[in-house]
Amino acid sequence: MLPFLVDLVYPKRCAGCGSRGAWACALCLEDVPLFEQPWCARCGVPNGLRCVCRELDPALDAVRSVGPFAGWLRGAIVAFKYGDETDRADHLAELLAERAREFGPDAILVPMPLHPARLRQRGYNQSALLAERVAALLGWTSSPLVRRARDTPHQVGLGADERRSNVAEAFALAERAPDLHGDTIVLIDDVITTGSSLAACAAPLRAAGSGRIVAATLARDI
Repeated sequence: MLPFLVDLVYPKRCAGCGSRGAWACALCLEDVPLFEQPWCARCGVPNGLRCVCRELDPALDAVRSVGPFAGWLRGAIVAFKYGDETDRADHLAELLAERAREFGPDAILVPMPLHPARLRQRGYNQSALLAERVAALLGWTSSPLVRRARDTPHQVGLGADERRSNVAEAFALAERAPDLHGDTIVLIDDVITTGSSLAACAAPLRAAGSGRIVAATLARDI
């Protein structure tokens, strides 16, 4: 189907106010703006907001996020992740690519994996869709190098210590994963809160010989 016909049949709707014509309208973008430099070199939180480096697991060398988990960005992520609105992937990937680009000039993008049971339930892995599109935009490689070794309860509502315990040893290297030879790994996920899931995902990659391990997420819960 031609792009203009797609827009006619399935029009873009702002994730904040629902107005037609854009995935995020100018008013909603102004209400919840994206993160801008200067920001902390490690945690990526802009100057003027509370730096969270002390809370960030040492398994992650740096994190960059598109913006706060609020307003239109929160709405877009929820619709994309739980509402089957996968058409939002291209727009969100364009935003995420600008953050991931900072970790170049070349890197391997690794999406946060879903357990097979949850993947069957949802029908797709939103992080994998993002990683594929970001890789295409940057000319990098996207590879599912990590798998879920066990299913875990949702992290929502858990404290920092509970989150770490919940995902401890929940990830393993994918079968036939290559020796990483010091490669830079960019973990791709939708939202970072404490970073415990991303840190747990980083563990098998570090053991396999990766170099720098960083993360790029759509939003940060602050």
